[in-house]
Amino acid sequence: MPETIDYLNDELLLTSDEKPRAPQTPLLDRAVEVIKRINAFIDETGAEPVSEPGRGVRERMLANELAGLRASKADLDGLASYDTRALIFGRTSGADPLDDPLISDDLDIFEVRGELKPMARPDFVADRRPCPDFERFESLFIRVRKTVEGGKRTPQPFRQERVELGEFFVLKGQIVHVADVRDEHRRNGKLDARLRVIFDNGTESNLLMSSLVRRLYEDKDARRIGTAGAGPLFEGAQTGFVYVLRSRSNKPEVQGLLKVGTTSGTVEDRVARAETQSTFLFAPVEVLVTYELKGYSAKEAEQRIHRALRTYHTALKVIGPDGRSFSAVEWFKATPELVEEAINVALS
Repeated sequence: MPETIDYLNDELLLTSDEKPRAPQTPLLDRAVEVIKRINAFIDETGAEPVSEPGRGVRERMLANELAGLRASKADLDGLASYDTRALIFGRTSGADPLDDPLISDDLDIFEVRGELKPMARPDFVADRRPCPDFERFESLFIRVRKTVEGGKRTPQPFRQERVELGEFFVLKGQIVHVADVRDEHRRNGKLDARLRVIFDNGTESNLLMSSLVRRLYEDKDARRIGTAGAGPLFEGAQTGFVYVLRSRSNKPEVQGLLKVGTTSGTVEDRVARAETQSTFLFAPVEVLVTYELKGYSAKEAEQRIHRALRTYHTALKVIGPDGRSFSAVEWFKATPELVEEAINVALS
């Protein structure tokens, strides 16, 4: 078979002022799209976007994305030809990769805010890491950003005591999506939960709801984009999964029951650490079947399915390892065939 020639990158065919082009990758494609929007902003305003109190939502989001490009420039060699203003490769990034808005604090490390009080310790510490299935959420971020920039959706100041599954927020100029809510419990006397939070820079975190709420209140420019009127955001896009599972607990009251729920992430992630979560009865589980979600947010689909299964619902009380009592929902006394029928009816 004759050798295929890449006429775009063959160095023998390039003129003296041309350079070989780097192969496009999904990451590079996203970076190119971001720098084009930043350049358009500079064309309009004559200045780089800045993320600081008092600036507009669009500007703060662009400033955050610019900081992300500067911090990741070592992995974006192919972006240099698009950096016509030397915004990224013409200077040293001042961004501190450890400057995470979710863990930052203005206090000196030796400064104590009032009297020290005993606090509940988290079962594990939230971290920021690359989101392995970000392609599933990327289109949602793009659509949310376009509706905000086009004036179709107006972000509102944050005035909530908790956040809900599926909501979008602007925090420190970055769009944040609550993709999953799990392990609801009480912490320091208040309802709390473990979240799966996706950020528009392709990372995610498993922080507590109380931590996210606190950071949203601390940022005076934080905004709630919410989910109201979000219908078209989910049309045709894979938005998550419905799962049906059985507990491996040996308690008699659990026998014959199935748990039916939804998740915006992977089912494997959702049931990981099941033995540490009250919603899974602090026991391992067996996943019987999963269904792909399209056209519905995970939260909306769950509400519809649970309404269809209401007559089979069974309320459970479970005692945690620390002796506390929890209510466990989403459990139903039904067969897998009956559950499948209810899912088809609810989502038809």
